[in-house]
Amino acid sequence: MTGGEPSKVGGKVDAAIGTVKENAGKLVGAHQTEGEGAAQRAHGNAEHDTAKAKGYVEGASDSLVGGIKKNVGKLFGNSETEAKGTVQEKRGDAGKMANS
Repeated sequence: MTGGEPSKVGGKVDAAIGTVKENAGKLVGAHQTEGEGAAQRAHGNAEHDTAKAKGYVEGASDSLVGGIKKNVGKLFGNSETEAKGTVQEKRGDAGKMANS
C-alpha cells in the first residue's frame, strides 16, 4: 500500500512488477531478485484483495442504509426520502458487485 489507502489498480501493478522481477531472477539465477520479486508480488496481491474487501464493505453499508431510508420513506409517505434511499441502495449494490 502506497500512501495509506489500498488500491486495486496499485496492487495489480505492484503484483505484476513483482512477477516480472521474480521470473527475471529465476531466469538468471539471481536468488535475491527472485525473492524480492516474490515478496513484491505477494504484497501487491494483498493490497488488491484489501481494496476489494474495503469496497465491498462500503457497498454493503450503502446498500443497507439505503434500503432502510427507502423503507422509512415509503412507510411515512415521504417520496423524496424513499427516492434517495433507493439511489443509495442501488449505489451500494453496484459497489458490492464491483468488488465481489
